[in-house]
Order: sequence, then C-alpha cells, then structure tokens
Amino acid sequence: MELFKERFKALIIDIIIVTLTVWVINAILYIPIVLLNISWLTSNYSLIVLVIVTLSYFTITEAKYNRTLGKSREHLYVSDEEGYMTYSKALIRNLSKIFWIPLIIDVLLGMALKFPSRFLDKIAKTDVYSEEELELQE
Repeated sequence: MELFKERFKALIIDIIIVTLTVWVINAILYIPIVLLNISWLTSNYSLIVLVIVTLSYFTITEAKYNRTLGKSREHLYVSDEEGYMTYSKALIRNLSKIFWIPLIIDVLLGMALKFPSRFLDKIAKTDVYSEEELELQE
C-alpha cells in the first residue's frame, strides 16, 4: 500500500468536494422533487444524487485528466500500466467510493491479497502513482 497517506489525504479532499456538490444539488432539487409528490423519488433522490455525483466526479476526472482534484493536490495520478486511462477503468476502480464500508473492504481486500493497491485497482488493471515515479520513468 504505497502512498497510503497521500492517497488518504487526496480522498478526504475529494470527499469534501463531492459532499459539497451533493448538498448544493440536493438543495436545488428538494422543492421540485417534493412538488412532484412521487414517494419513492422523494425518499431516495438524495441517494440517487450521491451515487451519480460520486461516480461522475471520480470517473470523469480520472479518465480525462488521470487525477482528481485531491490527487492533483497530493501530486498523484492514476493510470494503467501503459499510462492510459479509460472511462470504463475509471468507473470500475471507483465503484467502492460511493460508501465508506465498500471502500474499506476494497482497501482491506487489496492488503489481504497482497496487491500493491486496492482490490478494484487490480480488477481495473490500474494503480495510483506519484509524480516522482512518473519523472523517473521518463
């Protein structure tokens, strides 16, 4: 589990960004959703917004820029072994980030199986690297 501290700090920054975004979207959508008076939507819309925002943020930023804002702040980037990132790989590696329990399980599985990173990183064939590692490879 290399770069654990940096990755954890980056995750905290990203979670703050996602949480603030979810709060704003929920505040904007609250009245229209309540006025629609659809019971399943009224009781679940905040969960739906959380899932969409979380997966969108992590997937789009990592696929397009190879980093999130938190990773950028900590000088980290994510890619596959050839240095490329796709939307499908980014989505797979971030599925556990919607809730804390799956993320903890993902990290612990990676540690238990002696992977260099999280379990879903292994499935997506991706990993997180420091900018220093990138400079050494060039």
